[in-house]
Amino acid sequence: MLMLRFLNVVAPVYFLCISLVTFVLQLFLFIPSMFKDPSATPLFSSALLHGALFLYLSANALGNYILVIQNSPEEDLGKGPDLARGAKGVTEWPNGNRSPASALPGTHFCRLCARTTQRHDHHCFFTGNCIGNTNMRNFIMFCLYTSLACLDSLVAGVAYISAALSTSFASPLAFLTLLPHSISQFFSGKYHHFFFSSCNNSLELT
Repeated sequence: MLMLRFLNVVAPVYFLCISLVTFVLQLFLFIPSMFKDPSATPLFSSALLHGALFLYLSANALGNYILVIQNSPEEDLGKGPDLARGAKGVTEWPNGNRSPASALPGTHFCRLCARTTQRHDHHCFFTGNCIGNTNMRNFIMFCLYTSLACLDSLVAGVAYISAALSTSFASPLAFLTLLPHSISQFFSGKYHHFFFSSCNNSLELT
């Protein structure tokens, strides 16, 4: 249980850090290096449209992530029809947690959260919260927008690596040689030159 509680703290921090790194790489490195079309107008350039798409996906993913945490599944325990008929409610422990022995029918007690959830589905470590009746919709939307944002970042990352390292992904062996090739390019200084040139291009776009 101690390891699960530790994971419940580390997983949200890990998710937010990875999201921040992906956001910075996408906007300041991947997108400016992918599209270099001097004939395109600044207002309708491919880099600007691609950046707007990524911002839209990221904003919806982050918004639903916050709503999953904000909409606690235990909020509507006292609004069910069982309480209206005089059924036994959920008792409180001295520390404010809810007792699993007196939970309403159709509820589940999570030992990790130490609270009772109506229509419990599972405990999500990345949000540090249980998924139940009140936040299921937000969780599904969070998974959808996060998957789309990851797919968009994957495509942009592959395009960036292809341009920076002159690597073709047509061969199945490209993924086996990608890591040693990237390390050699990094220490040779070629990667640094491409990185700073991409940053300058991103500043020019803004």
